Amino acid sequence: MKINTIIQGDCIKEMKKLPENSVDAIITDPPYNISKENDNRDRSKLNSPIMRRESPLKYDFGEWDNMGRKEFLEFTKEWLRECCRILKEDGTIISFFNKEDISYLGWVSKEFGIRTRTILSWHKTNPVPSFRKVNYLSACEFLWVGSKGKWTFNFKQQKEMHNFFETPNKSSYGKTKHPTEKPISLIEHLIEIHTNEGNVILDPFLGSGTTAIACIKLNRNFIGIEKKEEYVKIAKARIKPFLEQRKLE
Repeated sequence: MKINTIIQGDCIKEMKKLPENSVDAIITDPPYNISKENDNRDRSKLNSPIMRRESPLKYDFGEWDNMGRKEFLEFTKEWLRECCRILKEDGTIISFFNKEDISYLGWVSKEFGIRTRTILSWHKTNPVPSFRKVNYLSACEFLWVGSKGKWTFNFKQQKEMHNFFETPNKSSYGKTKHPTEKPISLIEHLIEIHTNEGNVILDPFLGSGTTAIACIKLNRNFIGIEKKEEYVKIAKARIKPFLEQRKLE
C-alpha cells in the first residue's frame, strides 16, 4: 500500500484495492447531493455592497454532486462500507455531510461495526448573505464522527474541545477554484485529536488536497483518492511544496 500519494479514480473501486484494517483514520468531504444544475447567480450588480461580489454565487457544484435520491443513498452506503472495511480497529471516521441526511451515516455504519461518537458543527463566521430573506442564514456545516472500537482521542485544553468550530468560509481562506474547499486549520485540529504522528489517514474524496496538506504539516501520512482530473492536478500542485519541505527537515 503506497502512502503519501494521490490516486485518480472512482473512490469505491480504488478503495476495494486497499487491504482491510490498513488506515488509522478517515477524514473526508463526500458529495452532499445538494447541487442545483446551472444555478450560478450573478452578484456583481447587486445594490447592497455587502452582498455584491465579482464572482457568481454557485449552487451548481458539478455533476458529482447531482444524483437521483436512490442513487445517492446507494452510493453513500457503498463508499461508507469500504471505509469501514479499510479502517483499523480503534480507528476514527470523520465525514462532513448535509444536515438533512447526516443521521444516515450513523445508521448505515452501524451495520458495518462502527459506533457513532458525536456530531460536530462548523460555524462559518462569514456565511453567504440571504437574497430572499425568508430563512436563517446557512452558517453551519456538520461533521459525523464514528469509530471502530475504541478511538484515538488526544484531549487538548478544555476551551479547544467544544463540539463546534468557528472559522471563515472559503471567501476568506480559499486557495483554489474547488467549490467546497475546507479550511486547513479545521482539518489540522481534527487530525491532532484523532490521530498520532506517523498514522495513515485516508481521504477518498480528496478534492483540492486540504486533508493531505494537513497530514504533511502534522507528520502524518495520507492516501488521497479523487475522481476528477482537474482537482487531482490542483491537489498535486498544492501538496508538492509541503512534501518537499518535509524531505528537507
